[in-house]
Amino acid sequence: MKRNDPTPANYIQPIRQFIERTLDGENEEVDFVPETNMRIWYNNQVEGYPAHKHPALEIVIPVDNGYKYIADGRNFRLNAGDILFIPPNILHEIDCETEGARFIYLFDISFVKNFFDYKDLAEFMKEPRLVNPNTYPETYTQIYDQFMRMNDLYFLYNNIVLEMPIYSHLLSIFGMLARTTSRVTPISIENARQRDSYIKFKSLITYINTHYMDNITLEYAATFIGFSKYHFSRLFKEYTDTTFYEYLTNRRIQSAKILLNDDSLSITDVAFKTGFNNLTSFCRAFQKAVNCSPSEYRHKLKINK
Repeated sequence: MKRNDPTPANYIQPIRQFIERTLDGENEEVDFVPETNMRIWYNNQVEGYPAHKHPALEIVIPVDNGYKYIADGRNFRLNAGDILFIPPNILHEIDCETEGARFIYLFDISFVKNFFDYKDLAEFMKEPRLVNPNTYPETYTQIYDQFMRMNDLYFLYNNIVLEMPIYSHLLSIFGMLARTTSRVTPISIENARQRDSYIKFKSLITYINTHYMDNITLEYAATFIGFSKYHFSRLFKEYTDTTFYEYLTNRRIQSAKILLNDDSLSITDVAFKTGFNNLTSFCRAFQKAVNCSPSEYRHKLKINK
């Protein structure tokens, strides 16, 4: 991974440095510390990262300046101290807008499902969750403190990762979250109608994320969840902080950035595989979103390789 500045000496990785992030389509191969089930790293990269998913739980805590994640179709603008949980296999991407630093955590938590009371945590793990003093006022300070203790343990040695003590802190966090999940929701849902709308939009986002290459019109999307076009457009903007066509185009562009790694595909092939109906509209949308043409982006990928 490229970094703007050298990693501080007190945050050097144990055993070996983080090597790189590897994508196979939208699936990321998680680079855990060798012979462990986890990775924590101090990240001061000033670059985004395309849409991807992995079987590990991902958590990010900005410590210097903000950070932007797009997870499960929702925008999260994180401030220093915010804690964002992204459950396993949730599609997400990173839009780094400014210089800064943050801790990023990756954990294999498959074993947690064996606990009889996992059902209390399962509700929390259904979708991305933002933990801060506003969303979890009773437990935020304790949760944040547990993560800082993890950091102390993780970066204490250069030849070993103390997995059991670190996981004990993670389990303590899970316990606090499970106790409060039934009383806290990630968005304000004041009544049954609002909750029904929220569930419908969540299902639509899942549909778009998997069918973005198809001809999905605003009219079709509105019909998909049973709203008028006007009502749909307003609520979609409230839910995603972007318009329907902006969201769909961005989803297609993120997929195109991955496909441009494949030199066997022409630029035209990439355009049609990601849902654009002609090369001109693809190049125009790509230039606007990425600030370079598809061919220029492919050239940059070759240089980085």
